[in-house]
Amino acid sequence: MRIRQVCVIVLCGSLLACSSGPKSDAIFGRGGQVQWIDVPDGKLKAEVYSSSVSASARPILVIVLHGDLYDPTPSYQYAFAQALTQGADAPAMPDRVRARLGALTHVSDVVAAGFLRPGYTDNAGDRSDGHRGEGRGDNYTAAVTNDVASAVRVLKTRSMARRVVLAGHSGGATIAALVLGQHPDLADAALLVACGCGTTRSLQPLDLVPAIRRDVTVRLLAGEEDEVVPFDVSVRYAEALQKRGLDAHVTVLPGLGHNIMFTRPVFAELAGLLHGN
Repeated sequence: MRIRQVCVIVLCGSLLACSSGPKSDAIFGRGGQVQWIDVPDGKLKAEVYSSSVSASARPILVIVLHGDLYDPTPSYQYAFAQALTQGADAPAMPDRVRARLGALTHVSDVVAAGFLRPGYTDNAGDRSDGHRGEGRGDNYTAAVTNDVASAVRVLKTRSMARRVVLAGHSGGATIAALVLGQHPDLADAALLVACGCGTTRSLQPLDLVPAIRRDVTVRLLAGEEDEVVPFDVSVRYAEALQKRGLDAHVTVLPGLGHNIMFTRPVFAELAGLLHGN
């Protein structure tokens, strides 16, 4: 089992602060195309961003899934999609995040969609239909997974995408892993960041590994000091994928915790997936 360790000079503090009542996410997208997508449990919200140059008729579709935290209201998935297609100069980026990312450039020929997961409410006050759960690993259900997969299928058709890449953080990474197993025809690659891929109170990603296509590429990143999901959870999941015959490996980021989505190694790993590395 090969574990890569990448040194990051600037430590990533918590991007998602908590308070006594829900407040707006400090990191959020601006100017995306809002789409309400019909899914089995109602409608799911997506904010869609496209590369401004070098777009083809059949781009790569990237789906970004936020974690379980509902305070602040999750909107960072929109900002991630925007940064992927527009770079660190995207208007969504706070100065501290832009400084951390450095000279991040956009990825060409990509349509990126940030999903508001079922049952969650975002900064705009919009809510996707469905059951949110209590944020304790209890909402990784077949219903939630099917809603997300249904929305991905719709966007895949609308964008005429040639490939689909799932990018999830925390609980969103867990759901991405479940999609790989429950809907094996849907995605070609996945980036799982701080993934809760171990034992949960609902569906188990490890149980679904035998159903995942062997030609799917999976990359995992985890903070060495993750206080929410220990990095060895990602290691065990990567090992299971490798035994299945998948191209999968995990990168552990020294000194970092759980909220590592907006760091250069994450964007670099995703860029590698998009270019087939």
